[in-house]
Amino acid sequence: MRAPRVGLAGSVALLLLAGCRTIAPPAPIIGPGAGAPWSEQRAGLEKLDRFTLSGRVAVAANGQGFSGSLRYQQQQQKSDMALDGPLGMGGLRVALDGETLSISTSRGDQLDGLEARAELERRLGFALPLAELRWWLLGIPAPGEASLNQDALSGEIHGFLQNGWQVNIDARSPALGFALPQKLSATREGARLKLLVESWQP
Repeated sequence: MRAPRVGLAGSVALLLLAGCRTIAPPAPIIGPGAGAPWSEQRAGLEKLDRFTLSGRVAVAANGQGFSGSLRYQQQQQKSDMALDGPLGMGGLRVALDGETLSISTSRGDQLDGLEARAELERRLGFALPLAELRWWLLGIPAPGEASLNQDALSGEIHGFLQNGWQVNIDARSPALGFALPQKLSATREGARLKLLVESWQP
């Protein structure tokens, strides 16, 4: 009779261990909280220089468009972006370190500087605002002039106009201790970019 008891206990222990392995640890809280006053959240976001997001992106320009996956990582002054989708794009990796830009393609091509900017614009159909992108993804304008659309009571930013682009935050969700964009769009004449964020990580 003892053997079945041991087997049962072992089975229960294994199930408990398996259950523990399937529970992912919660993402750390970096900001003041998604329900904190917007002034506190914006101050924290302006200092946030390490984050990763994954999602889906849809791009339209000059009567053409494509959709695909996006992974973006910010590490201090270095930005790394991976775009995967159709329209001959295959896999495209973009790295921006300060003002130094480089891209690599799924075919193994490596381009730098002006050649990289020209190739990226050819693929997308417009010049991507790389310097501002890290801020826009967080739902705030980049440092400099911007015309804000804010909630009259809370001060939450619903959108802004900066450098010829209209950026709208269509939905926010709690992540990393902030109310971060879940749905975001950026448009200018002849170009539109829509982003659906699926996950945020520090």
